[in-house]
Amino acid sequence: MNTSKWMDLRTRFRHILFAIIGLIILVVVATSGFMALENIALFDAFYLTIISLMTVGYGDIVPETDAGKTFALILIPLGVAVVTYAMGAVASYFIEHQLSVKVWNKRMEHTIKHLEGHIVVCGLGRVGKQVFEQLKEEDVQVVYIHDSEEEMVEVLSEGALRIIGSPLDDGVLKEANVEKARGLIATLPSDSDNVFITIKAKALNEKLEVVARAENAGSEEVLLRAGASRVINPSTIGGRELVSSVLRPQGTDLVNLLIHTKEKEQSLEEISLEDACKLVGKTLKEAAIRSEMGVTVLAIRRGDKLISNPSADEKLQEKDILVIYGEKDASEAFKKECRG
Repeated sequence: MNTSKWMDLRTRFRHILFAIIGLIILVVVATSGFMALENIALFDAFYLTIISLMTVGYGDIVPETDAGKTFALILIPLGVAVVTYAMGAVASYFIEHQLSVKVWNKRMEHTIKHLEGHIVVCGLGRVGKQVFEQLKEEDVQVVYIHDSEEEMVEVLSEGALRIIGSPLDDGVLKEANVEKARGLIATLPSDSDNVFITIKAKALNEKLEVVARAENAGSEEVLLRAGASRVINPSTIGGRELVSSVLRPQGTDLVNLLIHTKEKEQSLEEISLEDACKLVGKTLKEAAIRSEMGVTVLAIRRGDKLISNPSADEKLQEKDILVIYGEKDASEAFKKECRG
C-alpha cells in the first residue's frame, strides 16, 4: 500500500540520508588521504578506499608507506561502522515502513467498520477531486473509493479514509459500510457505472441518499429511476452559471458566497424540526429566529413543498427542514435549540 504522502518523509529518510552523507564524506576523505600519503592516481586511491571500506582484503594494490598503513588501520574500523549503520538504516526503513502500513490499514479498517451516518464518495476523477475539496471543509466523516492507488495518493490528504477498489463491486461497497451511511456520491465519468452503483447501493441501504453525476441529459431520468435522490449534470450547471454570471453577476456572486464560501465565520445549514423542538407550532415572528438567534431562514422544506423566503406569519411544523444562513456559532446554537 502506497502511503508515502501520508507519512513524515523527513522521519522516514533521515537515517538513510545521514548514512549516505557519511559514506560520501568518508570516501572523499579516504581517497584524498591515499592520494596524498601513497602518491597514487585518483582511480587507484578510490579503488584502495573501496576495498578498505568493504573489508574484502588487499590484492594488487596495498598501502606501501607507514603513514598509508596507519591511515588504513583507522579507515577500516571507521568504514565498517559507517557501512553497518547504512545497512541497518536501509533495513530498518523497509521493516518499519511495512509495519506502519499494516498498522495504519488495520486502524483505518476498524474505523470504517464502526462508522455511522457517513458519506461514501465513489471515484476521484475530475469531479471527484472537486467533491473532496468541498467535503474537507465540512465536519463530516467520508470514505473514498477509487480503483487507482496512485491517483488516490495524489488527491487525498493525510488521514482520509479510503478503499482501493472498484465501487462497482458489492464487496467494496460493503467494506465502505454503505449499510450505515447517510449518503453516497457517485462521480464516475460513465453514466452506466453510476446507474450500477446507485442500484447496488440502494439495495444495501434503502434509506441512503444517493447523488449521482450524469454526463448525458438522457441519463438523468434513468438515474432517478434507479434510486438516485438527485442527479447533477456538471455541464448543465456550468452552462447555467456562465449565463447567470453575465446577466446577473451580483446575484451569482451572492449564491456562490452562500453555497461555496470557505469562510468559517459564515455557514449555510439545514436543520430538521423534531417534536421536541420548542419552535414547533410558532410562527417565524413568534420564534424571533433572526432577532434572538442571529440566523436567517432562507427557505422551508415541508414534504414535497419548498417555501422560499417564508413570511413572518409562516407557522413552523414538525418535520420541517429549515435552510438557514448566519454566523457559524449562531447556526450551531440554533441547531442545539431545535434539538430541544
